[in-house]
Amino acid sequence: MAKISLMLAEAHSLKEKRMVLRRIKDRVRERLGVVVNEVGSSASKDSWQRSELGVAVVSSDRQKALALIDDVLRVAMAAGGAAITAVAKDVITFDAEPSGFAGELPGAEDRVGSADKAVAGDDWIPDAWREEAGG
Repeated sequence: MAKISLMLAEAHSLKEKRMVLRRIKDRVRERLGVVVNEVGSSASKDSWQRSELGVAVVSSDRQKALALIDDVLRVAMAAGGAAITAVAKDVITFDAEPSGFAGELPGAEDRVGSADKAVAGDDWIPDAWREEAGG
């Protein structure tokens, strides 16, 4: 994962800042298929000329993950309107052993909605299809 600090020298309002950030986020998503989002404190989010973007990627290969983050930085720089002032990268290796799964998720009893109460039936299948399938 990475946190990218930006300076938006040409932004003179929050609206202009949002336009620059939207362009960066859209380009990264279009070209790399990676979602980037604004992170950081509320003070940095309210500042017109400073921002922090966060990105996280998952890979079985550490070098590929770091290369993808470098690609995100290149696309963000090429999008224009902002200068990258700092980058913080962190790699987390997930080596936890899987544990048993009882089939019920925590909080499942609190779910509501029609999907939780739906009962499957085969009355929606047209008779012709049923005859074709031999049933």
